[in-house]
Amino acid sequence: MKRSSFNKLCGLLSCLERKDTNFRKAISLEKRVAIALYALGSSSEYRSVGNMFGIAKSTVCLIVIEFCKQAWIVLHPVYLNHFPLSREKIRECMSGFNQIGFPQCIGAIDGCHIEIHPKHDDYFIYKGWYSTVLLALVDARYRFLYINVDSPGKCNDSFIYERSLLKQELHNCALLNKMSIQLESVNIPVLILGDSTFRLSPNLMKPFPFSLNNTSAQKKFNYQLSKCRRVVENAFGHLKAQ
Repeated sequence: MKRSSFNKLCGLLSCLERKDTNFRKAISLEKRVAIALYALGSSSEYRSVGNMFGIAKSTVCLIVIEFCKQAWIVLHPVYLNHFPLSREKIRECMSGFNQIGFPQCIGAIDGCHIEIHPKHDDYFIYKGWYSTVLLALVDARYRFLYINVDSPGKCNDSFIYERSLLKQELHNCALLNKMSIQLESVNIPVLILGDSTFRLSPNLMKPFPFSLNNTSAQKKFNYQLSKCRRVVENAFGHLKAQ
């Protein structure tokens, strides 16, 4: 993370600052934010994080919990306030995907497994470790429009999406149908892109099933969809790199 981004985050989360008492000096705001970011970004044990920053393991745990709660309260209204969708937001998102080759699309959806340490059978995945799933909708500029966190690792992306608020928002948004267009006599509503694990619906487009008998048009469609859907995979890649 850049220093400027770190300073901005500290300014937004100034509510985490604590005052000194007669018995001890408070951990500074900057140190609290640094501890939380390192713990969340590295998945290190709290004991290791505590040794690195010179504090107790239990203190690391409290700081991470406070950071997560306040980060969601403060940042969610600023950066994840896209629903219900407005006509302007839909046009902005569609413009980005039009430029990379898929009309009428506002976002790409996918899931990402995040390793966790508490062990529970529901969170065990085939890769041999325990995880929770981050399901996200991303626009053409890698910006997160929606996130769903905390589903057990054993749940597939389609299962999570079918029960998510995102599906409800898309289903209830009348603008998606009002802003539809005609392409070769087919009415195309505004939609999102998913991979083959998702269930096809009026507002979610997926590739044609793989077959050696796929036509050249189907292969071209699958290629174009996969190329445009890659934005969500790239967004996850940037997130892990940070």
